Amino acid sequence: MNYTESVAYIHSFPRLAKTGDHRRILTLLHALGNPQQQGRYIHVTGTNGKGSAANAIAHVLEASGLTVGLYTSPFIMRFNERIMIDHEPIPDAALVKAVAFVRAALERLQQQQVDFNVTEFEFITALAYWYFRQRQVDVAVIEVGIGGDTDSTNVITPVVSVLTEVALDHQKLLGHTITAIATHKAGIIKRGIPVVTGNLVPDAAAVVAAKVATTGSQWLRFDRDFSVPKAKLHGWGQRFTYEDQDGRISDLEVPLVGDYQQRNMAIAIQTAKVYAKQTEWPLTPQNIRQGLAASHWPARLEKISDTPLIVIDGAHNPDGINGLITALKQLFSQPITVIAGILADKDYAAMADKLTAAFSTVYLVPVPGTPRALPEAGYEALHEGRLKDSWQEALAASLNDVPDQPIVITGSLYLASAVRQTLLGGKS
Repeated sequence: MNYTESVAYIHSFPRLAKTGDHRRILTLLHALGNPQQQGRYIHVTGTNGKGSAANAIAHVLEASGLTVGLYTSPFIMRFNERIMIDHEPIPDAALVKAVAFVRAALERLQQQQVDFNVTEFEFITALAYWYFRQRQVDVAVIEVGIGGDTDSTNVITPVVSVLTEVALDHQKLLGHTITAIATHKAGIIKRGIPVVTGNLVPDAAAVVAAKVATTGSQWLRFDRDFSVPKAKLHGWGQRFTYEDQDGRISDLEVPLVGDYQQRNMAIAIQTAKVYAKQTEWPLTPQNIRQGLAASHWPARLEKISDTPLIVIDGAHNPDGINGLITALKQLFSQPITVIAGILADKDYAAMADKLTAAFSTVYLVPVPGTPRALPEAGYEALHEGRLKDSWQEALAASLNDVPDQPIVITGSLYLASAVRQTLLGGKS
């Protein structure tokens, strides 16, 4: 297979399986030599912020001289972004080779058991573990797909586990309460393995407290064990101070906006420090400073155009929308236009209500290129916002009606990805 055929093959697998367990991926990994049992890992989960935190953790450790794998989802510009080493996406030729190798292992299993198969995420996860092992990375930062305990990535024993926050999302899979969702996410906490978390809401904190009591894990919590005592906007980014029991690191800069990114970056710093301590690896304040300064992360309140001013963001649940609204009110004193596209399996009514209550000009558009897009009837039932057939139509309407008004496109990482690919083309 060539590159295009290899990616199409990956996408040919079913998205979800009827059983939420690890039997399929463990069987495939065993056929690949159990690469997940070799090497060092950092495991990251959370309702929001896990991608930003994972990205920053990797950057900080890279700045210290380590070779770092990074596994995230979804991709924004190209599939290869999901599997990176030192922030270089897996090369096309290497991806083709890896897909062929994992496919061959899968087909051998299917010869023994005709009805054996894996999901798309299981195949990619197995491929990532195999690739990182082949390249002998020093450490791989692994972002959970959904939840934690039954997620396909949760077949490793990490050096440190991370839980950024817990809020309502993916309720059909994880449960309809914070306690249920937190229980899933706390499933990545392993016996004796340190865990770094955000300042969790009480129900989630109670779950983590019970979990660490049974696992004997050290729990390091934002605003208790480490914090950001001072922060301010600095261009299209932030300058802040980080503090923990070792002291302060002042004037750190990160090219990300939004108060929640202060927490994500603090979590990343604490995680990198815990990793360095556990592995006796030297990590300096200068490494931390350099790593954060490099922590660009596309489609997270990312400004992709100055004239007109266009910002894209992947907020895709009510909690994420709350954070987005707060950030936008800090960033802009003038009215803004919001273009929102939401998936049908999200709490689209709550998300649209929050946006239309906060901003006077809100266009609701379909998310292109996914069967999970909210159908037109779903938008019509909202009775709020201006309905448009596409984000391009909404963008044109905004530029025609209020050409000087900043435009924010949000509601789904899939929409942000489509916009970024169209407007930036081959630019990274």
